[in-house]
Amino acid sequence: MYNNESFKEPFWAKSGNFVRGRDPLGVQNSSISVYATLLPGLTNLTLRLRYYGTYLWLLDHYNELPPNNIFKTNQQGQYTFIRRAELIIAFIMGNKYPEEQSIIGSDFVSKNINEIKEKGYYDIALGADKHKDTPKGSVYWDYTSGALGQYYAGSLIALNLINQSSGYFHITQDYGKELAQAYNNSISSDAAKLFLERISEGKLYQEDIDKLDDVALNKDYRNLPEGDFYVKMLLSNDGPKSKTASNDLTSQRKESLQLFMTLLKDTSDDKAWLDLPITSYQTCLTKSKNEVSEATFGWYFYYLNELAHHSLEAMFWGLLVEMDKGTYTLQQFIKVITDQVLDLYSQKLENAELSLISELIDKLDNQEHITLNYIRDISVSVKNHASISGITEGIFALLCLYRDNQHKIQEARDYAINHFLHTKHGNALDVFNVYIESCKNVSFEEFVRRLVHTLLNEHIAIAYNKMGNGEKNLLKFVIEDNYLVHIETMTPNFTNPRLKTLHNFTRDLHLVNAKDELTPEGEALLIQLNN
Repeated sequence: MYNNESFKEPFWAKSGNFVRGRDPLGVQNSSISVYATLLPGLTNLTLRLRYYGTYLWLLDHYNELPPNNIFKTNQQGQYTFIRRAELIIAFIMGNKYPEEQSIIGSDFVSKNINEIKEKGYYDIALGADKHKDTPKGSVYWDYTSGALGQYYAGSLIALNLINQSSGYFHITQDYGKELAQAYNNSISSDAAKLFLERISEGKLYQEDIDKLDDVALNKDYRNLPEGDFYVKMLLSNDGPKSKTASNDLTSQRKESLQLFMTLLKDTSDDKAWLDLPITSYQTCLTKSKNEVSEATFGWYFYYLNELAHHSLEAMFWGLLVEMDKGTYTLQQFIKVITDQVLDLYSQKLENAELSLISELIDKLDNQEHITLNYIRDISVSVKNHASISGITEGIFALLCLYRDNQHKIQEARDYAINHFLHTKHGNALDVFNVYIESCKNVSFEEFVRRLVHTLLNEHIAIAYNKMGNGEKNLLKFVIEDNYLVHIETMTPNFTNPRLKTLHNFTRDLHLVNAKDELTPEGEALLIQLNN
C-alpha cells in the first residue's frame, strides 16, 4: 500500500525539465550577429577596457616563467596563474574603489573583505584555485579558465591580440606584444614584481593594497602608451575575420564610435548614446545607403531586425497569455484569437477583415499608424496584461514596419549579403517574406489565422531544434491530444547591442566624463574622426 513516504513517481510522470529562455521564436541571433559585426572585439560582458592590457601583460610574463615553474606543468597551471591575478585585482578594487562597477569577482570579495583582519592576509590560492573537486560557488569564479576564458578571450582573439591552441592562451607576437609592453610602461617595476610574487605565493597582505595601485582598473593612463594603444585599437579596421563578401576590410567599430560620440556632442540628454540604433534607423529611412556610413546603415539594419522581432514576440506573448486562460484545441484557439483581433480593430479599420493585406498596407495612414507608437503601446499592453491588444499591436507594428521599409529592402539585402548576415534565421527580410509578402493576396482575417498558426509552429520547431539530444525542455506550450497546454509566458524583449561596453570604454579612456559629456580629449578625437 502506498503512502506519502513510500510513494515514488513513475519515471514517465516526472517533470519535463522545462527551462526559461529569452528567445522563444529563435529570432534574436540575427540581431546579435548584426551588432557583433558593428562592434567586433567588444561584448556585453567585457565591460572594463583595462582588462585587455592586464591579460596581455600577464600572458607575456607567463611565457617568461621557467619551464619547471609550477604554473607551467599543464594548461590548468596557466588558468591558475590568471585566476589568482583576477582575484588579486578584485581585492584591490574592492578595498580601494568599491564604487567601481564590472569588476570580476566583486561579489566574492564583498563576502570576504574582512578576511585580512582574521588571518592577516587574503588567501588568494584558496579563493582562486579551481580543482576537480572544488565545490561550485566556493571560489570567486566557477568557470575553469576564469573570466579570461569565459568572457574576454573571444574579444582578444577577434582583435588579434591573442590566440589559443591546445587549451593554452598565447599573445600574438606583434600586436599582442605591443599592448603587453604598453601596459608594462604604466606600472612601476616594484608593483610589477610584487604582483607576480603574490600570484606565485597565493596570498595578498594588507600592506600590498596601496603598493599594487598601479594595476587598478581605473588607473588614469591618459598620455601613456597604454591609453594610446587602446585608442588605436578602437580606431583600427575590423580585422580580416570581418572581411566582407566584396573582399573589403571594414571599419564599422570606428564608425560606430564616431556616431556614438557625435550623439553625445549634439544632444543634451546624458543617455543619448542609447538612441544610436533608433537615430540611425530614422536617418536611413530618408537617406540612401550610399549617403551614410557603413555603420550607420548597419545600425539601421540592426534596429529593423529588433522592431520585427519585437512585433513577433508581442504576438507570441499574447498567444501564451490567452492560452493560459482556457482549454482549446489548436483550431479552436486559432479561431478564438482571430475573432478577438478582428473585433478589436473592426471599429478602427472599416472592413479590415475583408481587405487584402496588400490593400490594408496601402490604407494605413502614415500619421495615424506609426510603427514606433505601436512598439511603445506593446509595452503598455504587456504591463496591463492586455493580451489581445498586444497581439493586434504586434500585427500592425509589423505591417507598418514593412510599409515604412519597402523602399529599403534591396539595400538591406545588399548589406546583409555583403556581411554574411542574410542566412541568419529570423532576420527582418525573412520575417517580411514569411509573414507578409507570402500573404499579400489573402484577407486580413486569413492573414491573422495564418500568422497565429505560423507562430505556434515556429516556436515548436525552434524549441525542439535547440533541445537537440539534451534533456532541457524549452517549450512554452505543448499539444496533448490536440489540446494546447500552457507552460510559461515569455514577455517580448530587445537585445543589448554592446553600447554599454562602448560607453564604459570611452569613460575608461576619459573621452567622456561622468555627466556623459565629451571631455577635451573626446572633442579632439571626434574632430579627428570627422576629418
